[in-house]
Amino acid sequence: MKIAQAAVLTTAALIGSADAISIKSLFQHDVKNQQPAPDASAVAAEPPHAATPHELEQLAVADGADRELALANEDGAERDLQSNCYQGQAGSTTYRQPAAAWHPTYSQGWAGGECRYTVDCNSPAYSTQLQCCRGAYAGQTSGYCVSKLPSPPTTSPTNSGGLDVYYPDYSTDWTNAYCKNEYPMPNGWPTYSTMLACCKGAYGGQATGKCLSMLPSPPTTSPTNSAFETDFYYPVYEVDFGNSGCSNKLPLPYRNKNDRPFYDTMLACCKGAYAGQTSGVCLSQLPSPPSTSPTGSGGMDFYYADRDTDYQFATCKNDRPVPYLPGARREFASMLECCKANYGSQQSGACLSQLPSPPTQNPTNSAGAGATGWYPDRGATTCSLNGNTNEKGYPTKMACCSNYYGWQSNQQCFCEADPCYSCQCSGASVAGACPALTCTP
Repeated sequence: MKIAQAAVLTTAALIGSADAISIKSLFQHDVKNQQPAPDASAVAAEPPHAATPHELEQLAVADGADRELALANEDGAERDLQSNCYQGQAGSTTYRQPAAAWHPTYSQGWAGGECRYTVDCNSPAYSTQLQCCRGAYAGQTSGYCVSKLPSPPTTSPTNSGGLDVYYPDYSTDWTNAYCKNEYPMPNGWPTYSTMLACCKGAYGGQATGKCLSMLPSPPTTSPTNSAFETDFYYPVYEVDFGNSGCSNKLPLPYRNKNDRPFYDTMLACCKGAYAGQTSGVCLSQLPSPPSTSPTGSGGMDFYYADRDTDYQFATCKNDRPVPYLPGARREFASMLECCKANYGSQQSGACLSQLPSPPTQNPTNSAGAGATGWYPDRGATTCSLNGNTNEKGYPTKMACCSNYYGWQSNQQCFCEADPCYSCQCSGASVAGACPALTCTP
């Protein structure tokens, strides 16, 4: 209160006693035994009062205290803004202040970014400035971050002579490029454990031999394992499917090994990547190619319909390689099952005639029902050999479907008689399933 009164006295010297007394009265409200405020005439009669040196000194002290309080409030506000950087409450056992570390300075942009030793909760922390430059600015071609090191290297810092991996230099034209282990390493480029492995993998066909010439002990000729071959085989997608095959030649026509499927043997690659290749080009490139498509014991262990031949002359096969992608056609345990399911209405009997012991007429079920033809099955809305024999029968399932189920919009009966009857048949739109049809998947 005394400090406040001193401020009033000083103010009175500047603005006059009348106003000063009015201001002073504001600070008298808590004084014991308050006196009534003087009337206006008495105030006007009171002479002006100048502040004494003691009062001025008290005012200066008050002003300093106010400044300290303002600074304390400002510091507290700043701590409030940074409260997310700390853990626990101040003074508690769980309170923890973040330690200073090396942090990237993202506000300076990529090319001009550097690492600083500070407390920062919004960027990764590193124990050394070098680790920070390597971790946060590994691809910084300007080298600005490493240039701020206490003893910056003449080139980008490395371990013992460079990185512990090598990568191809895609920034240089292929004939003059070679493998490097310089820091920083570009993002997304393939790496190799040795320079020789890099040269063989990325520049195997380099006629200039530039990459190999940069080896510590360059060979007089290009080194190979077996004419620049890898220990795996990959499909050659650069050639159209019908004329392509598998290769193990270097350099790879792609960057990384896992970018394409790879196989331990060429045969495994042909079977896996070109199983539906009717031309047999891939298999013909085997060291000892088979005279026909390789099979197990006389063929595959299942049968499939021959969609590449006209329906009346087609049959079921178990030849390798299968001329379709996995899942594109139904497969059957026996040739008889395949013929009955796919060529039940085949008037020529071509499929059944290829059986090891072909029947004299179309096979029937074990009871011999329906041996004279195909009859409508009203419950299944299709034709079968076990249909209603009280109705007229037909020699083929297709003829039965035409007579009894021509009204079907989904063509169920027709598709059962011939899976490639139309594009409405299940699986007919699968690529390669029905070559005679032009269906939209």
